[in-house]
Amino acid sequence: MDINELLELGIKKNIITSSQRDELINLIDSKDSESTPAPLVVRIMYYIGGFIMLCAMIYLMSHTIQHSSYFVILILGTVYAGLFLSLGEFLWKRNEKFPAGILYFLFITSIAFIITDIEKMTGFFPHFSDFDRLENFSELCRMPIFVVSIFTIISNTILQKFRNSSILAIPTITSSYSIFIICLNYLIGNKNWGIEISTWTGLIFAVALIIIAFIKDRLAKADYSKWMYFFGAIGLYQTLIFVFNDFFNSEVALGTVQIQVFILSTIYFIFGTIIQRKPFTIIGILGIIEYIMYLEFHYIKNNTTLLTSTILITGLLILYAGVLYNKNSDKIITLIEKLLPEKTRKYLPSNR
Repeated sequence: MDINELLELGIKKNIITSSQRDELINLIDSKDSESTPAPLVVRIMYYIGGFIMLCAMIYLMSHTIQHSSYFVILILGTVYAGLFLSLGEFLWKRNEKFPAGILYFLFITSIAFIITDIEKMTGFFPHFSDFDRLENFSELCRMPIFVVSIFTIISNTILQKFRNSSILAIPTITSSYSIFIICLNYLIGNKNWGIEISTWTGLIFAVALIIIAFIKDRLAKADYSKWMYFFGAIGLYQTLIFVFNDFFNSEVALGTVQIQVFILSTIYFIFGTIIQRKPFTIIGILGIIEYIMYLEFHYIKNNTTLLTSTILITGLLILYAGVLYNKNSDKIITLIEKLLPEKTRKYLPSNR
């Protein structure tokens, strides 16, 4: 008995209604149309292939700038954009959505190149050859970059309405960061802009990314939160290390910084485990391991045999801890969740 006969029998026995049968058939059809997630090795190969194509495009564009005209660059950019979009559509319609998403990302990148080239042609964006001639070259670049970022976000948003691919979050994130920095630079002024302000603005942007990712997690059609968590986790960790080091002040005690990094890494690990996101978990684990290695090198000196033996034992313990975590990850997540207030647990992405 096939599924259709079984559903018809369910209607005759008054177990389900006709509308419920139709909903179940639609659910089965939609499930069958979903593509099987590509293995990790295949996804890495896709990313490498996309990165190679991006590098080749950038190299050809830069070579053309030096030996040709902006009009030729405009034609090349248009050809690239059309090629990436058509190939992306070809793969998307054949349910190869992961490589199609990479091609869509390259399409948006090509759009950004085209807009930049038009700005160069019209003189709105100062030419690179004028870098040494214009004292305010960086200031003249702000508004053109702002415009490129705005148009990139607009074109990317339009594409996202028709093609839900998680990698399309990257152009929006990078363009939003450019807009954020440019707006702050206009408010603060270029003369007052330094490493401290740059660090604090980066920290604010990273925190904002993480908050937005948490709010949108598992609520969007595509997993855009994945990339917001990725860039947010790296940005927050990096900027906090700058803060811990007092912007690399030589008078800051290394031991104090190491303790702060260890605490931060522990928080990262716990947070990543709770929301079940790898960027936080991996960074947290690496930070904890780094602190353990720091203690070993700090307290075991002038004894190579003892130091190498301790490092070897540490490596074995880390491997064993990895095995235990892999076997008991669900229990660990449940245990940590139970420590949270019941109202808080309701807002976790896994419970939505």
